[in-house]
Amino acid sequence: MIYLTGDIHGGSDMKKLSNKNAVDKIQKDDYLIICGDFGLVWDTKHETFKEKSQINWLNSQKWITLFVDGNHECFPRLYTYPEKEWHGGKVHVIRDRVLHLERGQMFEIEGHTFYTMGGATSHDRGPAVGDTKSIGKFWWPEELPSEAEYAESNATLEKGGYKADYIITHCLPTSLQTGLMGGDYFSDHLTDYFEDLMNKMEFKHWYCGHYHVDKDATDKISVLFSNVIALGDKAEQEVRAKGEAKYKKGANVRFNYNGEVVTGQIMRVMPWGNPAKKGEPCYNIQIANSPRMANMLAESDIIEKI
Repeated sequence: MIYLTGDIHGGSDMKKLSNKNAVDKIQKDDYLIICGDFGLVWDTKHETFKEKSQINWLNSQKWITLFVDGNHECFPRLYTYPEKEWHGGKVHVIRDRVLHLERGQMFEIEGHTFYTMGGATSHDRGPAVGDTKSIGKFWWPEELPSEAEYAESNATLEKGGYKADYIITHCLPTSLQTGLMGGDYFSDHLTDYFEDLMNKMEFKHWYCGHYHVDKDATDKISVLFSNVIALGDKAEQEVRAKGEAKYKKGANVRFNYNGEVVTGQIMRVMPWGNPAKKGEPCYNIQIANSPRMANMLAESDIIEKI
């Protein structure tokens, strides 16, 4: 499985990655994609003790971390990490299980194609706001793609016929950025480039970060920040009325049960649950290849329909 989330900002927004409700569903060797502002490559000279600890923590998790760059990265250092071909595109290897998906690449992961193009304009530092003191310390001009990176992107897209199952960026196309954030964020060559791609490319869904909200800009383009979602899902949580169960009798599901992840078939649906479950829908599920029945299992314990 593949999951996605938004910015982690050098650790200041990493709590979501240790939130039990968010990551229990992620299994061993699943992928977690961070849509920019990774920020754990930040010091101008070397990995600090804090950076090393946080990167090593990510590397030790059961999932494999993938990220596109945002605008809050130390690009001169990021580009010094070893580079290799991986799943059809180029990556920087931060650790064996922490990989930077480079700009203008096409990857094939678990049978899906992903076009990646990181970068964005900083709205809080750098020349755009008259801040010259941060240049080379907390802001770098490489936050926006170079002409060479645009050229590589164009070549990648032309080779792929301007088709990808999923698009992963840090910022939105210009019109959607303006519609979502008004004048708080700057339009630039990259957002204009994405505006063209939005109209030209064939894709299933587009995910980005940058704006510190969990919001669906369109039916096919989602902005992520706090939520950790499965590939193909939208950013905003599904809202259902009380007493409306998500799953139906006879459905096969994967779920958490007694500290394990198991599969089974729903045998009974209780839309209103019981007081102990705080009104959450509950299910009786026959565990696969077992005589056991998981009784009164809360809907939040079900990971997915299979």
